[in-house]
Amino acid sequence: MSPSRRPSSRKLATLAFTLLIVLGLWGRRDGSSDAALAPQTNARSIHFADDFERGRLDAWQMPYPEDWQILAENGNHYLHMNRSREPGEPRRPLQFALLKGVKVGSFDFRARVRREGKSMIVVFNYVDSLHFYYAHLSADTGSKQPVHNGIFLVNNAARVRIAGLEAPPALPDNSWHQIRVARNAASGRIEVWSDVESSPLFTVVDRTFLCGQIGIGSFDETGDFDDVQVTSDDAGCTPPSADLGDGRVTGHIRRAIAQSVDEAQAPDIELSSRQ
Repeated sequence: MSPSRRPSSRKLATLAFTLLIVLGLWGRRDGSSDAALAPQTNARSIHFADDFERGRLDAWQMPYPEDWQILAENGNHYLHMNRSREPGEPRRPLQFALLKGVKVGSFDFRARVRREGKSMIVVFNYVDSLHFYYAHLSADTGSKQPVHNGIFLVNNAARVRIAGLEAPPALPDNSWHQIRVARNAASGRIEVWSDVESSPLFTVVDRTFLCGQIGIGSFDETGDFDDVQVTSDDAGCTPPSADLGDGRVTGHIRRAIAQSVDEAQAPDIELSSRQ
């Protein structure tokens, strides 16, 4: 590039800002009171926490917002599901709240979970409503109820169990239980923990989906969530439905970048990905 074509410092700053938006890694910086609930990102790392004490659900996207409510018990606030919804066809859960604007590959999810009926779920690597995993946390064993208590895959068809058939119940009673889901996209390993055991209840190696959103809800019942935490060094990935092909910023994305710097020439930029 000739000296006359080299972008100014202002243009380079604009380019950097645009790239952050394109990659979906720009956390809130406006200093508003609900910024603490927004996912805080740093390159490909994220740490999100919501204890619902602020009484806001801005960080979550829900198919039916009226079905969810923040309640208090002994001075502690938590997220409550007011009602269940019918599962979808092909048979799969649809009633869950997704963490907004955050797509992760590998991650560590933790939350306190309490069921009202028999079960609750944690959704992960969610691409769209027909492509995701979920951990079913139940009062039953999988051997008693074949579609309860385990890791399930939804892949453009009715959900299929991939782990946990003989595991003990993840939510054996109606008390609060500490739940953890650990995903390693590089190895494909998935582990689901409950405080009822000192080792993972469900484990499997599966690499069908390596990137997506995280959600909490129930298959067709109701319950509560609190102290939700998500940590990942693999944030900002791109699910297959939004794949950028050869890993370069191309097409309309490149044109948007060029326009943002007054038509300055945009360099080739390789996107790091573990897919």
